[in-house]
Amino acid sequence: MKRALVVWLLFLSLVTLGFAAHRTCMIIAQPKGEPFASLAYSGLELLQSEMGENLRIKLIESLDKSEHEAQVRAMAELGYNPVLVLWDDLANAVLKVAPDFPDTKFIIVDSYVTAQLPNVKTIVIEPHESSFIAGVVAAETTKTKKVGFVGGADYPIIERFFSGFAAGIKYVDPAIQIVEVYAGTFTDPAKGLEIGTMLFKQGCDIVMHAANKTGLGVIKAAENEGKWAIGVDLWQGDVAPGHVLWSALKDVGTAVYIATKEVFEGKFQQGLFVYDLRKGMKLYDERDLEALPPKIQKEVLYVEWLIRKGKLKVPMTKEELKNFNERLPE
Repeated sequence: MKRALVVWLLFLSLVTLGFAAHRTCMIIAQPKGEPFASLAYSGLELLQSEMGENLRIKLIESLDKSEHEAQVRAMAELGYNPVLVLWDDLANAVLKVAPDFPDTKFIIVDSYVTAQLPNVKTIVIEPHESSFIAGVVAAETTKTKKVGFVGGADYPIIERFFSGFAAGIKYVDPAIQIVEVYAGTFTDPAKGLEIGTMLFKQGCDIVMHAANKTGLGVIKAAENEGKWAIGVDLWQGDVAPGHVLWSALKDVGTAVYIATKEVFEGKFQQGLFVYDLRKGMKLYDERDLEALPPKIQKEVLYVEWLIRKGKLKVPMTKEELKNFNERLPE
């Protein structure tokens, strides 16, 4: 009964929108306006700007975990194709629904959940390389030789952020101290403000976050304390101008754009696909680069070249970090 109501309401919204040659939707498990989800959805918006009236796009909140499967099924029944979802819970719902809709393509975004289903593609945007460059910038900028890292939770994907960041610092100066803290939430800016303030008062002069909305509080703490923060996912220099040293980009918008466009071009491939620097993902914003001293600019470009050419392998885990002994040439 509940699923029938969901389908009916979505049908009415579809009639209101009108029909187009293509219709695609993205389902998210957090409220609209969440930074990373907005960044992911920007890939669909870019594609729509190219296709015009030939493409209708829709962003859907699915906040109740018990409704995830019904929501994914409803969108497939309404003819949205592809159906994109963010993160693990919705990804698991896709694996249950996809076999019933063999003609619908499903794209799982920012999750390692995948299956050998012909109509399911999983795309992962690895953050360790952009975090490594952020670590290089932090190591070259810190005056106290003590920096912080705030993760939303101790998850494998956050481990990649930390491992890359810590490796970038180690690459420049292994003597720099890194204080690692986990907030236990990705949605609480007040918690981020509290943790960030604590780290700055403990002597850190730069703190990187990988904590989504919680990280906005970390950036606010940097502004309050007159210190530096490092943002992630998208350019966050406008959150606290003059107090965001760098943003380690996770270019999910471009990945979503590419993956969705491939569906319409008949180039869809099932399986797990990793998007990184070599697939055209941006690691940093030019505005951040241009604000650096010339010496550090050159180092960033050098490190980016090494990564692109496969001459520098950035650690993805703490275990790999232990064995990372590369050093920036003098």
